[in-house]
Amino acid sequence: MEKSNTKQFQILNYYKKNRELYRKMGKRLERFLKHSFEKEKIIYHSIGSRAKTKESFQKKIERKNYTSIDLATDLCGLRVITFLESETKIVQNFLRKNFIIDENNSEDKGDNLGEDKVGYKSIHLVATLPETLLQQPEFERFRDLKFEIQVRTILQHAWAEVEHDKNYKFSGQLPPDIKRRFKLLAGFLEIADREFESISKEISEYEKKVVNTIEENALYKIEINSTSLRKYLNKKFNVNFSQGISPKTIKTLHDTGIKTLEDFSKIEDSEIMIKYLGNGAKKSPARYDLMINHLLDYREKRETIL
Repeated sequence: MEKSNTKQFQILNYYKKNRELYRKMGKRLERFLKHSFEKEKIIYHSIGSRAKTKESFQKKIERKNYTSIDLATDLCGLRVITFLESETKIVQNFLRKNFIIDENNSEDKGDNLGEDKVGYKSIHLVATLPETLLQQPEFERFRDLKFEIQVRTILQHAWAEVEHDKNYKFSGQLPPDIKRRFKLLAGFLEIADREFESISKEISEYEKKVVNTIEENALYKIEINSTSLRKYLNKKFNVNFSQGISPKTIKTLHDTGIKTLEDFSKIEDSEIMIKYLGNGAKKSPARYDLMINHLLDYREKRETIL
């Protein structure tokens, strides 16, 4: 027992001396992921990092009875929050390609729940840096240091944070009825995650249908909405804005009798449109709204003259 206490004291002392190094590694990896995801066009909600507090680590040492610092795999932790569950898989694939994963200490908690259970879903990957990154001066000092990356959706994150907070207040022993209700809530959130996924796929299919119909020049078939008009103008000006036209602008179009893309094509004016999004013009989604309002004003003036 005395030998174990001495070992734990040494582990804790090591961490006290090196905590700042783990904190800096987390921040550097956070920047690396944000830059890489932007470059690879990987969609995510947020990325954060933290180094475990000395007090929290001391409690974990005692609880887990650590005898070596190698057993502590989450001294540096990162968390990637995505919008959709399919995006967690994309993020996981990126992490597996760019870091050395410790498979023995990594897990997908969703896979481990089993077909008859609901509960906490999250991907936990324990990793070290590959030689390609260690060759860079800003990463070299983190050689052999382990870090953990959690990947989960916004809904999974919300459930986990609330469950962790309430469990903490009850020292990990929630009353059975409350624990059961937490499990039921996890099931509802899993259904919600799947519904968000399904809706997202339907929107993507609708966008493809709009693009195909535009290419067939069957504009009369497409009702004007934020998505269809954006796709139409994106193609016309060869840009790729993902932000839709404002609902206020769409309502104004509908109120003035412009309800299909064919209707819109009849109020187009090349001089006005080039002014807002032609060659040399500043490109931004907001200019679509400005341009459309200018076209409507111009049409009104022409009708007044006539």
